[in-house]
Order: sequence, then C-alpha cells, then structure tokens
Amino acid sequence: MTSFSHGVEPTMCYPGDVVRKESEESVQNGIITPALQRILHALERQPNMAVADISAQAFVGVATLACGGYIRALKGRRLIHISGWRKVKGRFSTPLYSAGDKPDVARPRIDETSRDAPGMTRIVDAVTRFGGLTYREIAEFSGLSPNTVKNSGYLDALVAQERIHVGRWKRSRNGPMSPVYVAGPGINAAKPAALSSAEKKSRHRARHKTLAEGAELRAQIAVMR
Repeated sequence: MTSFSHGVEPTMCYPGDVVRKESEESVQNGIITPALQRILHALERQPNMAVADISAQAFVGVATLACGGYIRALKGRRLIHISGWRKVKGRFSTPLYSAGDKPDVARPRIDETSRDAPGMTRIVDAVTRFGGLTYREIAEFSGLSPNTVKNSGYLDALVAQERIHVGRWKRSRNGPMSPVYVAGPGINAAKPAALSSAEKKSRHRARHKTLAEGAELRAQIAVMR
C-alpha cells in the first residue's frame, strides 16, 4: 500500500511494518513523544526537509514517518507545514517540511518556465557548441529525432526559460520558414511575412535567370578552351 495523504511523499506501507497510530493519538492528546521531539528539533535546526531528510536527521525510519502517522499528526496539530516542493525527474512530487504553523505551499504546476528534461539539456549543448541551428540541425547534432525536437515542446520551453532564443529565420526553397535558434537570452527575431504570389513569381524568374546565365557562361568557357 502506498501512502499519499497530507502531502506525504509516496512511500510503500505494508501491513507488517511496525508502525502504529500511537504517534498520531499522542499528539492529539497533547503528548509529544521523544521521536516527535526529535522531528521538531530537526526541522527547527534545518527547515525545508523531505521525509527522507527528516528520517536521517531525527533518527526515525522513513516508513514510520510516512506510514505511522508522525507527519500527519504533526500537521494536524499545526506544528509543521509544507514549506516547498522538490522537483524529482521533472515533476514537483516531494513535499518539504518546516516547523511552525503556516499555510502549506501549494504544489507548483509544471509549465514551460519550470519544465526540464534531459533532451532539453542536449538541445542547449548543441546550440551552444555549433551556433545558430534550425530544428533539423539541432536534431542532427543532439542525437534527438527531428520529430522530438519539433513536437515535444522542448524548444518553446527553452525559449521561455531564456536558455535559447530565435536569432533569425531561414527561408527554405520549397517549405515554410524555419527559426534559427541561438544559445542564451535575447530578443526573439520576428517571423518575416510570407511572400506574396507576385514575390514568389519574381524569385522564381530571378532563379531561372541566374541558372540560364550560369549555363551560358559555362558554354562560353567551354568554347574558349
């Protein structure tokens, strides 16, 4: 059985564990046992501790803390409160406790400004090392798939965190324009307006004219030889 009550971090609780509700009943009756005293003294000395940290400092087993009612009892009497949350594997899943009667700190929501993942670090490393890169170039240098780089939301999160920014835009020959990402904070370059039909036709004529002039020059050089 796993305990999640009262903001206690997930801990496996088994029926055979030597944990009882005596601690909870003691606090409710105004009795502070030696174990509870050690917990309170540990939190007074060092606030913002998780259950595992409290266990080490107060010499109380993790299962006893989480499943035996110590944390629940102390919170019920408002002797401790949740003063923060620790991020584990990209999620705020571990509550941190401090002594005192204060409102619990709500669990932070994961958004673009707080999101983190190993793939994001690889993207930043690639952009930092190789300079301005499109998402396809980032995929090539980071070892991530193009689909992951483009659709995972990593790039948007990194831009929101100002770990990278859009330095410029690159116009492809046949596809849409692609942002070129640069390491570090900066003002994101605005996306240029799409070409009008007249501009596309003009570019097409100019490209064909250049190709024709190049072919004519190569023919003249061949005759001169």
